[in-house]
Amino acid sequence: MPQRLSYDLHLHTCWSYDAFNTLEGYFQHAQTQGVRCIAITDHLVMDGADQIDEAGRDYPDVRAIPAAEFTVSTPHCRRVDLLCFGLQRDDPGPLSGVLDIYRDFQRATGEARWKGLKALGLDVTEDEYLKLLRSYRPAIVVDIQGVTDCQIDVWLRFLTDRGFISDPDELPPLIAKASEKVNSPPFPDVSRVVPAVKQSGALVALAHPYRYVGDDESMIDAYLDTCQADGMECAHGSVPPEFTRLYRNYCVKHGLFSTSGSDAHDETDLENDFARHLGEEDWLDEFLERVDG
Repeated sequence: MPQRLSYDLHLHTCWSYDAFNTLEGYFQHAQTQGVRCIAITDHLVMDGADQIDEAGRDYPDVRAIPAAEFTVSTPHCRRVDLLCFGLQRDDPGPLSGVLDIYRDFQRATGEARWKGLKALGLDVTEDEYLKLLRSYRPAIVVDIQGVTDCQIDVWLRFLTDRGFISDPDELPPLIAKASEKVNSPPFPDVSRVVPAVKQSGALVALAHPYRYVGDDESMIDAYLDTCQADGMECAHGSVPPEFTRLYRNYCVKHGLFSTSGSDAHDETDLENDFARHLGEEDWLDEFLERVDG
């Protein structure tokens, strides 16, 4: 298991549709374990920003970077994850419009989930789907975000309990068939999202790059150029250790920052993986220098 470092720059809370952890839990763990900097990178939203501010006042030794993980479509891939750091949530400019786009996207995706199953002849209603979301998402989250996508394990239990599937392996083809009936919307285009992020003064990092580029330097160039990236997540659970050094060397060569984090979503991740990753301590100071620029 990797050693625990003084930072974790990839964390999800219950404000992400697929996560369970609380903001308070991260701050508590950070304080007791000597972690001095975290970034809450919830999927597609900054809805937990007020809670982050409140927790920050209670835990002044833990710095929280305002952030989000935005998924975009690009010419290279229909879904690319970008970690965006230093976002100004009160910015009335283009970033506000992007957050509205993602809110509409999430609701359209959630609607497509249950409507697709219904189109296959399965007895699933919007009320049932909303109840399913409320079974694991806090009421305040559902009240603000509405009907969104559902965490995969919760979705699996529901479909199994209802007798729609009998084996986990049946879930992907079922979802695929439902999507053919009622298409989920595409992720917002990178050309719409990144300029707004940049205008707000934030930095962009390509998340878990191994999923997209492997060791192909020309592909790294292409993705980073398309996404106007300032850095890369050089260490992540999906990045083989030998690629961490490759990506780090690339960042040093091209004047980009390197970032790393646990990508924690649930309590097991929090207890076992929080701030444990293959990044290096000096990456944090380099990163903060860029953020505070």
